[in-house]
Amino acid sequence: MPAHIVTLADDSDLAHLIDLIDMLPSPEVTAFWGEGDHSIGRKLGRRLKAVLSGQGSTSDVDYLAVYVLKYLGKDNKHIPQEQITKRLRAVNSLPAAGHAWVEDATRTAWTLVNRYSLQHWRGSRDTPGDAWRSA
Repeated sequence: MPAHIVTLADDSDLAHLIDLIDMLPSPEVTAFWGEGDHSIGRKLGRRLKAVLSGQGSTSDVDYLAVYVLKYLGKDNKHIPQEQITKRLRAVNSLPAAGHAWVEDATRTAWTLVNRYSLQHWRGSRDTPGDAWRSA
């Protein structure tokens, strides 16, 4: 079965997440994203390239959102809010802007993860609430 393609025009939450990521430093800023094939920038970049080329699958969107939660989301251990605040474009290290960015990115990424992963998490249950009907 072919993968379903998701474009920015198809999903306004995905487009919003890309806009948020655009506020961060460019991928060449290794002091922010890290270096090497397994850096945060490379992980995000692989999925971003697929999405931005119009060839992003639901899996690409899901992984992108999970990476945002893991590496940029609230209380993450990789790129903390303070570092995001310092590097946000055009806000001059305004703490409230960094806080708002992290909250918004976390909420948007969580929405996408639920949208594109929920059927996998549900497993054999086809209908929402199936586990509770037989309990």
